[in-house]
Amino acid sequence: MFKWWCNLAGCLLTAGLLLTACASEQPADPVSSLQTQHDEGMAEEGQTLTIVNPEPSPSPNTTSPAEAETGEYQIQTRLTDFKLMSDTAGLAWGSTRSELRLYTTRDNGKTWTNISPSSSIQFPNNPQYGKDLFFKDLDHGWVVRDSLGSGEAIVLRTTNGGGTWKMTSLPKADDVSSIYFVNEQRGWILTVGDGADSIEAKAVYTTANGGATWEKIMSTPLLPTDTSAANHTLPKLGKPDGMMFTDQKNGYATLIEDGAPTLYVTVDGGHRWTKSASFFDESKITGCTRFTTTAPQGLNASGTAAWVAVGCGGEGALKYNGYFTQDAGKHWSLALLGLPWQREEDGGLSTTFLNSQEGWTLQKSVIMHTVDQGKTWSPLPESRKLREVLADYPEVVKLQFHSQKTGWLLVANHDKKRSLLMQTQDGGVSWHVL
Repeated sequence: MFKWWCNLAGCLLTAGLLLTACASEQPADPVSSLQTQHDEGMAEEGQTLTIVNPEPSPSPNTTSPAEAETGEYQIQTRLTDFKLMSDTAGLAWGSTRSELRLYTTRDNGKTWTNISPSSSIQFPNNPQYGKDLFFKDLDHGWVVRDSLGSGEAIVLRTTNGGGTWKMTSLPKADDVSSIYFVNEQRGWILTVGDGADSIEAKAVYTTANGGATWEKIMSTPLLPTDTSAANHTLPKLGKPDGMMFTDQKNGYATLIEDGAPTLYVTVDGGHRWTKSASFFDESKITGCTRFTTTAPQGLNASGTAAWVAVGCGGEGALKYNGYFTQDAGKHWSLALLGLPWQREEDGGLSTTFLNSQEGWTLQKSVIMHTVDQGKTWSPLPESRKLREVLADYPEVVKLQFHSQKTGWLLVANHDKKRSLLMQTQDGGVSWHVL
């Protein structure tokens, strides 16, 4: 009798843990019950992930992942961003009730590991890759949480794939705009002021020990008295969009300054910055009432080849072109991509490049492919699955390819607070939900 009672109690305890795990993952706007498979004929109700969590291994001065349960279970969650790290591995994340939900996969999305930091660290906004979150590989990653009025931004770091997270602060930091690491030790953070006495003032911090400590190496003068110093800093007025470094000395950052796209270059590790004269010529892109830019996106392992998308806006619509560099940002060339105007409510940039010549774009429900830097685009055979998903999830969040065959696509329906992450393994011809 005692053995039977223990077995029953064990089952009840296991069931309780599974229910607790699922309940903790439910988004603020609950969706339908869990789905256990993604079939071509099934109507998707939301992203379903199969979670396989290892045994936790906490250590002093660390935060463990929010989920302590082990074993395999399924959750339904809303994703807001992702990063494809290889043909089979990547990260995806979102936030639920101000808690960051961060997952990794190493098997093409068949199973995922929850590597979320402690739920006690609140994230009121969804982190964006390159702005609040950066991973050099699946083991080494950093997540930044803005000060939220406390005067100190929090920088979380992991060296074991999210098994544990260590925490440090960025004292007296303003809003974090960008984060970038060139290796496991050397990284930078760009901040932007939002106070009455420091609005839009810029500061650059750097670390040489993986984020354990940070040093401020550049700050914009708050008063226009020191013009010599201001000549070598990022501009006080201007909205940064992203920052990238190719090595410990060379890097560049994109901004919207006086309404126009600009790019600033550093050759001394972020201490001094100069404006690039070859990045943007407004006379070559006409018919725009406003402009947007994206963060620089690397096109090779070193980052010496990269591109920046420049959006031309007018009457609720955007049209994107690209600027490309092959020499670490010293010189840039404009590529008129020949893409149609898109409605802003349809989502963000739906174009990606694998290298300086080959890229893909999603136009309506058709994937287009180029091998000549966007001079010509060839439509790929239409995927029925992609067409069906886009009917329910019409907003494109992100498109990324890691190779000529493998790419991920995140689409959303913001009205219903839902999203789906999809994958192609044949260069964009067919798609399935991860």
